[in-house]
Amino acid sequence: MNKIALILSLLLMATGCSESNKNTTQLSEDQAISWFDGNIDEAFALAKSENKPIFLYWGAVWCPPCQEIKQTVFKSRRFIAQTRSFVPIYLDGDTQQAQSLGEKFGVKGYPTMIVFSATGTELTRIPGGIDISRYNDVLELSLKAIKPVSALVQLVLSSPEKVSQNDLKSLAYYSWGQDHDALPEDYRPELFLTMSELADDEVSASRLYMQYLYEVALAHDENEAGSDSSGEDNLDNDNLDNNEARIVPVAGALQKVKEILASETLTLACWDSLAYYALDLLPHIATGSDQMALKSIWISQLEQLSNHESLSVAEQLAGLFPRLEFYFMDDEDRPLSPELKTRVLEKTAIADSATKNSFARQSVVNQINHVLQTANLIDEAKELLTTELKRSKSPYYFMSSLAAIAEKQNQPEEAIKWRRMAYEDSTGTATRFQWGANYIRTIIRIRPDDHELIILTSMALLDELQTTSEIFAGRNFRILRSLNTALVDWQSERQQVLLAEFDRAVSQRCNEQISGSVEASNCASLLKQG
Repeated sequence: MNKIALILSLLLMATGCSESNKNTTQLSEDQAISWFDGNIDEAFALAKSENKPIFLYWGAVWCPPCQEIKQTVFKSRRFIAQTRSFVPIYLDGDTQQAQSLGEKFGVKGYPTMIVFSATGTELTRIPGGIDISRYNDVLELSLKAIKPVSALVQLVLSSPEKVSQNDLKSLAYYSWGQDHDALPEDYRPELFLTMSELADDEVSASRLYMQYLYEVALAHDENEAGSDSSGEDNLDNDNLDNNEARIVPVAGALQKVKEILASETLTLACWDSLAYYALDLLPHIATGSDQMALKSIWISQLEQLSNHESLSVAEQLAGLFPRLEFYFMDDEDRPLSPELKTRVLEKTAIADSATKNSFARQSVVNQINHVLQTANLIDEAKELLTTELKRSKSPYYFMSSLAAIAEKQNQPEEAIKWRRMAYEDSTGTATRFQWGANYIRTIIRIRPDDHELIILTSMALLDELQTTSEIFAGRNFRILRSLNTALVDWQSERQQVLLAEFDRAVSQRCNEQISGSVEASNCASLLKQG
Protein backbone atom coordinates (compact mmCIF):
# COMPACT_ATOMS: atom_id res chain seq x y z
CA MET A 1 0.00 0.00 0.00
CA ASN A 2 2.51 2.59 -1.18
CA LYS A 3 -0.20 5.27 -1.35
CA ILE A 4 -1.22 4.92 2.29
CA ALA A 5 -0.04 8.44 3.19
CA LEU A 6 -2.17 9.99 0.45
CA ILE A 7 -5.16 7.93 1.49
CA LEU A 8 -4.81 8.96 5.11
CA SER A 9 -4.62 12.61 4.14
CA LEU A 10 -7.81 12.18 2.14
CA LEU A 11 -9.49 10.19 4.87
CA LEU A 12 -8.86 12.99 7.35
CA MET A 13 -10.77 15.24 4.96
CA ALA A 14 -13.76 12.94 5.02
CA THR A 15 -16.70 14.45 6.86
CA GLY A 16 -20.24 14.45 5.57
CA CYS A 17 -22.88 17.09 6.27
CA SER A 18 -26.37 17.70 4.99
CA GLU A 19 -25.98 21.41 5.73
CA SER A 20 -22.67 21.87 3.89
CA ASN A 21 -23.97 24.25 1.22
CA LYS A 22 -26.99 25.59 3.06
CA ASN A 23 -25.24 27.28 5.96
CA THR A 24 -22.04 28.97 4.89
CA THR A 25 -22.85 32.43 6.26
CA GLN A 26 -21.41 33.68 9.54
CA LEU A 27 -23.49 32.44 12.47
CA SER A 28 -24.49 34.84 15.21
CA GLU A 29 -22.84 34.45 18.61
CA ASP A 30 -25.77 32.50 20.06
CA GLN A 31 -25.76 30.17 17.03
CA ALA A 32 -22.06 29.27 17.22
CA ILE A 33 -20.00 27.00 19.43
CA SER A 34 -19.02 28.88 22.59
CA TRP A 35 -15.33 27.98 22.64
CA PHE A 36 -13.71 28.29 26.05
CA ASP A 37 -11.84 31.58 26.41
CA GLY A 38 -8.83 30.64 28.47
CA ASN A 39 -5.94 28.20 28.71
CA ILE A 40 -6.12 24.42 28.81
CA ASP A 41 -5.55 24.10 32.55
CA GLU A 42 -8.38 26.52 33.24
CA ALA A 43 -10.68 24.63 30.86
CA PHE A 44 -9.99 21.29 32.54
CA ALA A 45 -10.49 22.88 35.97
CA LEU A 46 -13.84 24.30 34.87
CA ALA A 47 -14.91 20.94 33.46
CA LYS A 48 -14.13 19.25 36.75
CA SER A 49 -15.92 21.87 38.84
CA GLU A 50 -19.05 21.77 36.63
CA ASN A 51 -18.85 18.00 36.06
CA LYS A 52 -18.86 18.49 32.29
CA PRO A 53 -16.91 16.47 29.71
CA ILE A 54 -14.49 18.28 27.40
CA PHE A 55 -14.66 18.52 23.63
CA LEU A 56 -11.18 19.38 22.27
CA TYR A 57 -10.68 20.40 18.66
CA TRP A 58 -7.08 20.68 17.42
CA GLY A 59 -6.65 22.20 13.96
CA ALA A 60 -4.93 24.71 11.68
CA VAL A 61 -6.13 27.52 9.42
CA TRP A 62 -4.52 26.11 6.26
CA CYS A 63 -5.71 22.52 6.78
CA PRO A 64 -8.42 21.50 4.24
CA PRO A 65 -10.10 18.89 6.46
CA CYS A 66 -10.14 21.43 9.30
CA GLN A 67 -12.01 23.88 7.12
CA GLU A 68 -14.35 21.05 6.11
CA ILE A 69 -15.14 20.42 9.79
CA LYS A 70 -15.64 24.12 10.48
CA GLN A 71 -17.91 24.71 7.50
CA THR A 72 -20.06 21.64 8.08
CA VAL A 73 -20.00 20.01 11.50
CA PHE A 74 -19.37 23.17 13.51
CA LYS A 75 -22.25 24.95 11.73
CA SER A 76 -24.81 22.25 12.47
CA ARG A 77 -27.30 23.72 14.91
CA ARG A 78 -27.86 20.38 16.63
CA PHE A 79 -24.11 19.87 17.07
CA ILE A 80 -23.75 23.42 18.42
CA ALA A 81 -26.58 22.78 20.88
CA GLN A 82 -24.96 19.55 22.03
CA THR A 83 -21.64 21.29 22.76
CA ARG A 84 -23.44 23.27 25.46
CA SER A 85 -23.18 20.12 27.58
CA PHE A 86 -19.38 20.15 27.14
CA VAL A 87 -16.51 22.52 27.78
CA PRO A 88 -15.46 23.07 24.14
CA ILE A 89 -11.80 23.94 23.52
CA TYR A 90 -10.45 25.17 20.19
CA LEU A 91 -6.68 24.79 19.94
CA ASP A 92 -4.99 26.12 16.81
CA GLY A 93 -1.65 24.47 16.02
CA ASP A 94 0.08 27.84 15.68
CA THR A 95 -0.92 29.18 19.09
CA GLN A 96 1.46 29.25 22.05
CA GLN A 97 1.99 25.83 23.67
CA ALA A 98 -0.22 24.13 21.08
CA GLN A 99 2.52 21.73 20.02
CA SER A 100 3.43 20.84 23.60
CA LEU A 101 -0.22 20.14 24.31
CA GLY A 102 -0.43 18.10 21.12
CA GLU A 103 2.46 16.02 22.44
CA LYS A 104 0.72 15.62 25.80
CA PHE A 105 -2.52 14.43 24.22
CA GLY A 106 -0.87 12.20 21.63
CA VAL A 107 -2.22 14.27 18.73
CA LYS A 108 -0.58 13.46 15.40
CA GLY A 109 -2.51 15.31 12.73
CA TYR A 110 -4.97 18.05 11.94
CA PRO A 111 -7.87 17.95 12.63
CA THR A 112 -8.21 15.90 15.79
CA MET A 113 -11.34 15.88 17.96
CA ILE A 114 -11.04 14.32 21.41
CA VAL A 115 -13.64 13.93 24.15
CA PHE A 116 -12.40 13.85 27.75
CA SER A 117 -14.35 13.04 30.91
CA ALA A 118 -14.92 15.75 33.50
CA THR A 119 -11.91 14.40 35.38
CA GLY A 120 -9.65 14.66 32.30
CA THR A 121 -9.61 11.02 31.16
CA GLU A 122 -9.65 10.63 27.39
CA LEU A 123 -12.83 8.84 26.34
CA THR A 124 -12.85 8.85 22.53
CA ARG A 125 -11.62 10.46 19.32
CA ILE A 126 -14.12 11.38 16.65
CA PRO A 127 -13.21 10.54 13.04
CA GLY A 128 -14.05 12.15 9.73
CA GLY A 129 -16.08 10.44 7.07
CA ILE A 130 -19.41 10.28 8.89
CA ASP A 131 -22.52 12.33 8.22
CA ILE A 132 -23.68 15.04 10.59
CA SER A 133 -26.25 12.89 12.39
CA ARG A 134 -23.48 10.42 13.23
CA TYR A 135 -21.37 13.21 14.73
CA ASN A 136 -24.32 14.11 16.90
CA ASP A 137 -24.78 10.47 17.92
CA VAL A 138 -21.11 10.09 18.85
CA LEU A 139 -21.14 13.30 20.87
CA GLU A 140 -24.29 12.14 22.65
CA LEU A 141 -22.66 8.78 23.40
CA SER A 142 -19.74 10.65 24.93
CA LEU A 143 -22.06 12.15 27.53
CA LYS A 144 -22.93 8.64 28.70
CA ALA A 145 -19.46 7.15 28.38
CA ILE A 146 -17.72 6.06 31.55
CA LYS A 147 -14.91 4.01 30.01
CA PRO A 148 -12.17 5.20 27.66
CA VAL A 149 -11.85 3.38 24.34
CA SER A 150 -8.67 1.62 25.49
CA ALA A 151 -10.66 0.10 28.38
CA LEU A 152 -13.44 -0.95 25.99
CA VAL A 153 -10.89 -2.74 23.82
CA GLN A 154 -9.60 -4.65 26.83
CA LEU A 155 -13.17 -5.54 27.76
CA VAL A 156 -13.75 -6.96 24.27
CA LEU A 157 -10.65 -9.12 24.73
CA SER A 158 -11.32 -10.27 28.29
CA SER A 159 -15.09 -10.21 28.81
CA PRO A 160 -16.93 -9.67 25.52
CA GLU A 161 -20.25 -10.58 27.16
CA LYS A 162 -19.96 -7.39 29.25
CA VAL A 163 -19.60 -5.07 26.26
CA SER A 164 -22.76 -3.01 25.69
CA GLN A 165 -24.18 -2.00 22.31
CA ASN A 166 -23.37 1.63 23.09
CA ASP A 167 -19.79 0.56 23.76
CA LEU A 168 -19.66 -1.09 20.35
CA LYS A 169 -21.11 1.99 18.69
CA SER A 170 -18.35 4.06 20.31
CA LEU A 171 -15.77 1.60 18.96
CA ALA A 172 -17.38 1.72 15.51
CA TYR A 173 -17.01 5.49 15.38
CA TYR A 174 -13.58 5.80 16.93
CA SER A 175 -10.87 7.55 14.91
CA TRP A 176 -8.62 4.49 14.45
CA GLY A 177 -6.93 6.14 11.47
CA GLN A 178 -5.47 8.76 13.78
CA ASP A 179 -4.81 6.67 16.84
CA HIS A 180 -3.83 3.02 17.24
CA ASP A 181 -2.52 3.62 20.76
CA ALA A 182 -5.82 2.43 22.24
CA LEU A 183 -5.01 -1.03 20.90
CA PRO A 184 -2.66 -3.58 22.54
CA GLU A 185 0.75 -3.75 20.89
CA ASP A 186 0.20 -7.37 19.90
CA TYR A 187 -3.37 -6.97 18.67
CA ARG A 188 -4.50 -8.82 15.55
CA PRO A 189 -7.02 -7.67 12.90
CA GLU A 190 -9.46 -10.30 14.18
CA LEU A 191 -10.08 -8.04 17.18
CA PHE A 192 -12.26 -5.88 14.93
CA LEU A 193 -14.02 -8.93 13.56
CA THR A 194 -14.95 -9.87 17.12
CA MET A 195 -16.29 -6.35 17.70
CA SER A 196 -18.30 -6.56 14.50
CA GLU A 197 -19.84 -9.90 15.47
CA LEU A 198 -20.82 -8.56 18.90
CA ALA A 199 -22.69 -5.59 17.43
CA ASP A 200 -26.46 -5.95 16.98
CA ASP A 201 -26.75 -2.67 15.09
CA GLU A 202 -26.05 -3.21 11.37
CA VAL A 203 -24.35 0.16 10.97
CA SER A 204 -21.91 -0.42 13.82
CA ALA A 205 -21.29 -4.01 12.72
CA SER A 206 -20.59 -2.89 9.15
CA ARG A 207 -18.19 -0.11 10.13
CA LEU A 208 -16.28 -2.46 12.44
CA TYR A 209 -16.16 -5.10 9.71
CA MET A 210 -14.73 -2.62 7.19
CA GLN A 211 -12.15 -1.62 9.81
CA TYR A 212 -11.32 -5.32 10.17
CA LEU A 213 -10.67 -5.58 6.43
CA TYR A 214 -8.53 -2.46 6.54
CA GLU A 215 -6.48 -3.90 9.41
CA VAL A 216 -6.00 -7.11 7.39
CA ALA A 217 -4.75 -5.08 4.43
CA LEU A 218 -2.50 -2.99 6.69
CA ALA A 219 -0.99 -6.08 8.33
CA HIS A 220 -0.32 -7.60 4.91
CA ASP A 221 1.38 -4.41 3.78
CA GLU A 222 3.58 -4.34 6.90
CA ASN A 223 4.50 -7.99 6.49
CA GLU A 224 5.47 -7.43 2.86
CA ALA A 225 7.60 -4.43 3.83
CA GLY A 226 9.31 -6.49 6.51
CA SER A 227 10.05 -9.35 4.14
CA ASP A 228 11.60 -7.07 1.50
CA SER A 229 15.29 -7.76 2.06
CA SER A 230 16.33 -5.15 -0.48
CA GLY A 231 15.21 -2.36 1.82
CA GLU A 232 13.73 -0.47 -1.12
CA ASP A 233 10.41 1.30 -0.75
CA ASN A 234 9.28 0.65 -4.32
CA LEU A 235 8.92 -2.80 -5.85
CA ASP A 236 9.12 -3.52 -9.55
CA ASN A 237 6.04 -4.69 -11.42
CA ASP A 238 6.96 -8.36 -11.21
CA ASN A 239 7.23 -8.14 -7.44
CA LEU A 240 3.93 -6.30 -7.24
CA ASP A 241 2.25 -9.04 -9.24
CA ASN A 242 3.75 -11.67 -6.95
CA ASN A 243 2.57 -9.76 -3.88
CA GLU A 244 -0.96 -9.62 -5.23
CA ALA A 245 -0.83 -13.31 -6.01
CA ARG A 246 0.07 -14.10 -2.40
CA ILE A 247 -3.07 -12.40 -1.08
CA VAL A 248 -5.78 -14.83 -0.04
CA PRO A 249 -9.21 -13.16 0.23
CA VAL A 250 -10.79 -13.14 3.68
CA ALA A 251 -13.37 -15.90 4.05
CA GLY A 252 -16.88 -14.48 3.82
CA ALA A 253 -15.68 -10.98 2.95
CA LEU A 254 -17.19 -10.98 -0.54
CA GLN A 255 -20.70 -11.69 0.71
CA LYS A 256 -20.41 -9.23 3.59
CA VAL A 257 -19.18 -6.35 1.40
CA LYS A 258 -21.87 -7.10 -1.17
CA GLU A 259 -24.47 -6.79 1.60
CA ILE A 260 -23.05 -3.44 2.63
CA LEU A 261 -23.03 -2.19 -0.96
CA ALA A 262 -26.60 -3.39 -1.47
CA SER A 263 -27.81 -1.06 1.29
CA GLU A 264 -27.92 2.71 0.92
CA THR A 265 -27.75 3.15 4.69
CA LEU A 266 -24.75 0.86 5.15
CA THR A 267 -22.89 2.24 2.13
CA LEU A 268 -23.22 5.78 3.46
CA ALA A 269 -22.24 4.63 6.95
CA CYS A 270 -19.06 3.06 5.52
CA TRP A 271 -18.39 5.81 2.97
CA ASP A 272 -14.95 6.57 4.39
CA SER A 273 -13.72 2.98 3.85
CA LEU A 274 -15.52 2.36 0.56
CA ALA A 275 -14.47 5.63 -1.08
CA TYR A 276 -10.88 5.95 0.07
CA TYR A 277 -9.62 2.39 0.54
CA ALA A 278 -11.23 0.57 -2.39
CA LEU A 279 -8.00 -0.37 -4.15
CA ASP A 280 -6.34 -1.57 -0.95
CA LEU A 281 -9.29 -3.61 0.27
CA LEU A 282 -10.33 -5.19 -3.04
CA PRO A 283 -7.72 -8.02 -3.27
CA HIS A 284 -8.52 -9.06 0.31
CA ILE A 285 -12.19 -9.43 -0.60
CA ALA A 286 -12.25 -11.22 -3.97
CA THR A 287 -10.20 -12.41 -6.94
CA GLY A 288 -10.83 -13.31 -10.57
CA SER A 289 -14.38 -13.05 -11.90
CA ASP A 290 -15.74 -12.37 -8.40
CA GLN A 291 -13.46 -9.36 -8.18
CA MET A 292 -14.60 -8.06 -11.57
CA ALA A 293 -18.26 -8.33 -10.56
CA LEU A 294 -17.57 -6.68 -7.20
CA LYS A 295 -15.80 -3.75 -8.84
CA SER A 296 -18.86 -3.10 -10.98
CA ILE A 297 -21.18 -3.13 -7.94
CA TRP A 298 -18.78 -0.95 -5.94
CA ILE A 299 -18.49 1.69 -8.68
CA SER A 300 -22.20 1.75 -9.39
CA GLN A 301 -23.32 2.13 -5.78
CA LEU A 302 -20.87 4.90 -4.87
CA GLU A 303 -21.60 6.89 -8.01
CA GLN A 304 -25.35 6.43 -7.51
CA LEU A 305 -25.09 7.82 -3.96
CA SER A 306 -22.49 10.49 -4.73
CA ASN A 307 -25.13 13.23 -4.76
CA HIS A 308 -26.73 12.14 -1.50
CA GLU A 309 -27.78 15.08 0.68
CA SER A 310 -25.99 13.65 3.73
CA LEU A 311 -22.63 14.07 1.98
CA SER A 312 -20.72 17.31 1.77
CA VAL A 313 -19.47 18.58 -1.59
CA ALA A 314 -16.00 17.15 -0.94
CA GLU A 315 -17.41 13.78 0.10
CA GLN A 316 -19.63 13.62 -2.97
CA LEU A 317 -16.49 13.90 -5.08
CA ALA A 318 -14.96 11.00 -3.16
CA GLY A 319 -17.47 8.73 -4.87
CA LEU A 320 -15.27 8.97 -7.98
CA PHE A 321 -12.19 7.42 -6.39
CA PRO A 322 -13.14 3.71 -6.67
CA ARG A 323 -13.99 4.03 -10.36
CA LEU A 324 -10.75 5.86 -11.12
CA GLU A 325 -8.55 3.57 -9.04
CA PHE A 326 -10.11 0.41 -10.48
CA TYR A 327 -9.70 1.90 -13.99
CA PHE A 328 -5.94 2.33 -13.55
CA MET A 329 -5.24 -0.65 -11.26
CA ASP A 330 -3.78 -2.85 -14.02
CA ASP A 331 -2.14 -0.06 -16.02
CA GLU A 332 -1.41 3.27 -14.36
CA ASP A 333 -0.54 4.82 -17.75
CA ARG A 334 -3.78 3.73 -19.40
CA PRO A 335 -5.36 6.61 -21.38
CA LEU A 336 -8.44 8.01 -19.72
CA SER A 337 -11.55 7.16 -21.73
CA PRO A 338 -13.51 10.16 -23.14
CA GLU A 339 -16.58 9.09 -21.17
CA LEU A 340 -14.75 8.94 -17.85
CA LYS A 341 -12.88 12.18 -18.55
CA THR A 342 -16.17 13.95 -19.23
CA ARG A 343 -17.66 12.51 -16.04
CA VAL A 344 -14.72 13.69 -13.92
CA LEU A 345 -14.60 17.18 -15.42
CA GLU A 346 -18.33 17.69 -15.12
CA LYS A 347 -18.47 16.50 -11.52
CA THR A 348 -15.47 18.60 -10.42
CA ALA A 349 -16.71 21.69 -12.29
CA ILE A 350 -20.06 21.48 -10.49
CA ALA A 351 -18.31 21.20 -7.13
CA ASP A 352 -16.03 24.14 -7.97
CA SER A 353 -18.83 26.47 -9.06
CA ALA A 354 -21.12 25.45 -6.17
CA THR A 355 -18.58 26.37 -3.47
CA LYS A 356 -18.33 30.13 -2.99
CA ASN A 357 -17.13 30.46 0.59
CA SER A 358 -13.35 30.92 0.57
CA PHE A 359 -12.84 28.78 3.67
CA ALA A 360 -15.08 25.97 2.41
CA ARG A 361 -13.15 26.05 -0.87
CA GLN A 362 -9.99 25.03 0.99
CA SER A 363 -11.33 21.49 1.37
CA VAL A 364 -13.35 21.29 -1.85
CA VAL A 365 -10.54 22.51 -4.11
CA ASN A 366 -8.11 20.20 -2.36
CA GLN A 367 -10.47 17.29 -3.06
CA ILE A 368 -10.92 18.34 -6.70
CA ASN A 369 -7.14 18.41 -7.03
CA HIS A 370 -6.86 14.85 -5.72
CA VAL A 371 -9.62 13.66 -8.06
CA LEU A 372 -7.97 15.28 -11.09
CA GLN A 373 -4.55 13.87 -10.24
CA THR A 374 -6.04 10.41 -9.63
CA ALA A 375 -7.53 10.70 -13.13
CA ASN A 376 -4.10 11.71 -14.50
CA LEU A 377 -5.57 15.08 -15.54
CA ILE A 378 -2.47 16.91 -14.36
CA ASP A 379 -2.78 20.02 -16.54
CA GLU A 380 -6.33 20.53 -15.28
CA ALA A 381 -5.13 20.13 -11.70
CA LYS A 382 -2.40 22.74 -12.22
CA GLU A 383 -4.86 25.20 -13.74
CA LEU A 384 -7.24 24.70 -10.83
CA LEU A 385 -4.56 25.25 -8.21
CA THR A 386 -2.99 28.25 -9.95
CA THR A 387 -6.37 29.95 -10.22
CA GLU A 388 -7.16 29.20 -6.59
CA LEU A 389 -4.04 31.01 -5.37
CA LYS A 390 -5.85 34.31 -5.95
CA ARG A 391 -8.88 33.26 -3.90
CA SER A 392 -7.49 31.15 -1.08
CA LYS A 393 -6.95 32.47 2.45
CA SER A 394 -4.01 30.01 2.69
CA PRO A 395 -2.53 29.94 -0.84
CA TYR A 396 0.74 28.48 0.41
CA TYR A 397 -1.04 25.13 0.84
CA PHE A 398 -1.84 24.99 -2.87
CA MET A 399 1.65 26.24 -3.76
CA SER A 400 2.96 23.08 -2.10
CA SER A 401 0.63 20.99 -4.28
CA LEU A 402 1.96 22.76 -7.37
CA ALA A 403 5.51 22.02 -6.21
CA ALA A 404 4.71 18.32 -5.84
CA ILE A 405 3.23 18.23 -9.36
CA ALA A 406 6.26 20.00 -10.81
CA GLU A 407 8.63 17.52 -9.18
CA LYS A 408 6.63 14.57 -10.56
CA GLN A 409 6.77 16.15 -14.01
CA ASN A 410 10.56 16.48 -13.79
CA GLN A 411 10.50 20.27 -13.52
CA PRO A 412 12.97 20.66 -10.65
CA GLU A 413 13.43 24.42 -10.69
CA GLU A 414 9.68 24.94 -10.87
CA ALA A 415 9.30 22.69 -7.84
CA ILE A 416 11.89 24.65 -5.85
CA LYS A 417 10.23 27.94 -6.86
CA TRP A 418 6.83 26.85 -5.56
CA ARG A 419 8.31 25.43 -2.33
CA ARG A 420 10.17 28.68 -1.70
CA MET A 421 7.08 30.77 -2.41
CA ALA A 422 4.98 28.57 -0.14
CA TYR A 423 7.48 28.98 2.70
CA GLU A 424 7.71 32.74 2.23
CA ASP A 425 3.92 33.13 2.05
CA SER A 426 3.07 30.89 5.03
CA THR A 427 2.08 32.36 8.38
CA GLY A 428 2.12 31.03 11.94
CA THR A 429 5.07 29.62 13.87
CA ALA A 430 4.35 25.90 13.46
CA THR A 431 3.07 26.35 9.91
CA ARG A 432 6.18 28.24 8.76
CA PHE A 433 8.39 25.60 10.33
CA GLN A 434 6.58 22.84 8.41
CA TRP A 435 6.68 24.68 5.11
CA GLY A 436 10.30 25.72 5.61
CA ALA A 437 11.30 22.11 6.28
CA ASN A 438 9.48 21.03 3.11
CA TYR A 439 11.44 23.65 1.16
CA ILE A 440 14.79 22.47 2.55
CA ARG A 441 14.06 18.79 1.82
CA THR A 442 13.14 19.74 -1.74
CA ILE A 443 16.43 21.59 -2.20
CA ILE A 444 18.30 18.55 -0.86
CA ARG A 445 16.57 16.30 -3.41
CA ILE A 446 16.92 18.62 -6.38
CA ARG A 447 20.03 20.76 -5.71
CA PRO A 448 22.11 18.69 -3.30
CA ASP A 449 25.30 20.52 -4.23
CA ASP A 450 23.93 23.93 -3.27
CA HIS A 451 25.52 23.71 0.16
CA GLU A 452 25.18 27.39 0.98
CA LEU A 453 21.45 27.57 0.29
CA ILE A 454 20.72 24.41 2.30
CA ILE A 455 22.77 25.52 5.31
CA LEU A 456 21.58 29.14 5.34
CA THR A 457 17.92 28.17 4.97
CA SER A 458 18.23 25.56 7.73
CA MET A 459 19.77 28.09 10.10
CA ALA A 460 17.16 30.71 9.23
CA LEU A 461 14.42 28.21 9.99
CA LEU A 462 15.89 27.49 13.43
CA ASP A 463 16.29 31.21 14.13
CA GLU A 464 12.56 31.74 13.60
CA LEU A 465 11.93 29.48 16.60
CA GLN A 466 14.69 30.80 18.83
CA THR A 467 12.32 31.93 21.61
CA THR A 468 10.36 28.71 22.00
CA SER A 469 10.94 25.14 23.12
CA GLU A 470 8.00 24.01 21.00
CA ILE A 471 10.39 22.89 18.28
CA PHE A 472 10.94 19.75 20.37
CA ALA A 473 7.25 18.92 20.84
CA GLY A 474 4.34 17.61 18.80
CA ARG A 475 4.26 18.02 15.05
CA ASN A 476 7.17 20.45 15.24
CA PHE A 477 9.44 17.77 16.62
CA ARG A 478 8.34 15.15 14.11
CA ILE A 479 9.06 17.63 11.32
CA LEU A 480 12.42 18.55 12.87
CA ARG A 481 13.33 14.86 13.20
CA SER A 482 12.49 14.23 9.54
CA LEU A 483 14.42 17.31 8.46
CA ASN A 484 17.40 16.35 10.62
CA THR A 485 17.45 12.86 9.09
CA ALA A 486 17.48 14.37 5.59
CA LEU A 487 20.30 16.76 6.54
CA VAL A 488 22.38 14.04 8.21
CA ASP A 489 22.03 11.78 5.16
CA TRP A 490 22.84 14.68 2.84
CA GLN A 491 26.01 15.55 4.79
CA SER A 492 27.07 11.89 4.94
CA GLU A 493 26.79 11.53 1.17
CA ARG A 494 29.00 14.61 0.68
CA GLN A 495 31.57 13.22 3.15
CA GLN A 496 32.06 16.71 4.55
CA VAL A 497 31.28 18.46 7.82
CA LEU A 498 28.69 20.94 6.59
CA LEU A 499 26.22 21.16 9.44
CA ALA A 500 28.47 22.07 12.37
CA GLU A 501 26.68 25.39 13.01
CA PHE A 502 23.24 23.78 12.69
CA ASP A 503 24.22 20.97 15.06
CA ARG A 504 25.57 23.45 17.62
CA ALA A 505 22.35 25.45 17.48
CA VAL A 506 20.24 22.34 18.04
CA SER A 507 22.49 21.14 20.87
CA GLN A 508 22.34 24.53 22.58
CA ARG A 509 18.55 24.48 22.52
CA CYS A 510 18.54 20.93 23.83
CA ASN A 511 20.60 22.05 26.79
CA GLU A 512 17.97 24.68 27.58
CA GLN A 513 15.19 22.10 28.02
CA ILE A 514 14.01 21.07 31.47
CA SER A 515 15.67 17.85 32.57
CA GLY A 516 13.30 14.91 32.43
CA SER A 517 10.78 16.71 30.20
CA VAL A 518 9.38 15.26 27.00
CA GLU A 519 11.21 17.99 25.11
CA ALA A 520 14.54 16.98 26.68
CA SER A 521 13.91 13.33 25.84
CA ASN A 522 13.05 14.22 22.25
CA CYS A 523 16.23 16.28 22.03
CA ALA A 524 18.33 13.36 23.19
CA SER A 525 16.85 11.09 20.53
CA LEU A 526 17.48 13.74 17.89
CA LEU A 527 21.14 14.17 18.80
CA LYS A 528 21.67 10.41 18.42
CA GLN A 529 20.73 10.75 14.73
CA GLY A 530 23.92 12.61 14.06
